[in-house]
Amino acid sequence: MRLDVPTLQEFPRHHALLEKALEHFWSDERVIGLVIGGSIAQGIMDFYSDVDLYIITRDEDFEAVFAERDVAANAIGKPLFRFIADHNPGGEHDYITLYEGPVKLDWMYCPRSDVTPGRKWAQGLVLKDQDGFLTGVKESWQEEETAGPTLEQLLVLNRKFWTWCWYVFGKIMRGESWQALSGLHAIRSMALLPMIGWAKGQSLQGYRRLEQEMSPELTSQLAATVGGLEPGELYNALEAEMDLFHALRASLFERCGLEHDISAEGVLRQEMREHFLEVHQIQ
Repeated sequence: MRLDVPTLQEFPRHHALLEKALEHFWSDERVIGLVIGGSIAQGIMDFYSDVDLYIITRDEDFEAVFAERDVAANAIGKPLFRFIADHNPGGEHDYITLYEGPVKLDWMYCPRSDVTPGRKWAQGLVLKDQDGFLTGVKESWQEEETAGPTLEQLLVLNRKFWTWCWYVFGKIMRGESWQALSGLHAIRSMALLPMIGWAKGQSLQGYRRLEQEMSPELTSQLAATVGGLEPGELYNALEAEMDLFHALRASLFERCGLEHDISAEGVLRQEMREHFLEVHQIQ
C-alpha cells in the first residue's frame, strides 16, 4: 500500500511512520477503516504537527485490537515515549507515541458503532474504508451554523464570571500568586473564549490557532489578561478580564437587542478596587 498524501511530501519522517502504520493495519480484517485527522487532513501541517490516525474496528474486535496497541506501535518504529491519554475525558482509547524526529503519532482507536456523522469524520482523510461505511458517514454530514448563546446561557455565565473574579481577587489579596494565575487562566478558558467564539459566530477549538482568529485589537485585550506574579500585575490582569468580558457581553446583547443591569458588577468592582488600594498601590 502506497501512501499518497500531498501534505506529507515535505515531511518524510511523518510520511514514513504513517505509511508503516497503514501497512500494519491494511490486511487486518478486524480494522474496517483508517482515517487521518487534524492538520494533515486539513492541509495545514508543519513540522510540529501530530499525526492523528483513527483506527476503526468492528465492534466485536475492538478490545482485542486495542490490546495490541504496543504491537502496532513497535511495528512502525521504536517509540521514545508512549502512554494512554486517560488524562483527557474520552481519551482512554487514545494511545500517544513519540518517535525520533521527533514525530508524535496519536493512535485513536474507535469501534464502528461510535462513528456517527460529525465534523471530525467529515474533515478526515479516509485511507481505508473496507465496506464504504466511512464514505457514507462523511457524505451524510452537513455543516450546521454555529448557534449563538441563548439569553439564559449569557445570564448564567455572567453570574459565574463575576463570582469567579471575586474568588481570584481573594487569592491575590492573600498573596497566593500561583493560585491567582491559575484562576485567571480558568476565567479565560471558561468565560472569555466562549464569549469570543459567540461574538465571532463560530466554535473555537480552545486556544488552538487562536492567534489567527482574532483581530489585533482583541489580541491586545486578551494579552492584557496575562499577569505576572506581583499583586499589581495580577490585579491589572483581572481588571483586563473584567473589561474584556464587559465589552464582549455588550456586543452580544446589542446584537440580540437586549439590555442588562450592570449595577451589581459595578458594586463588586468598586469594592475590589477599594480593598486592593488599602493594601497595595496598583503598578
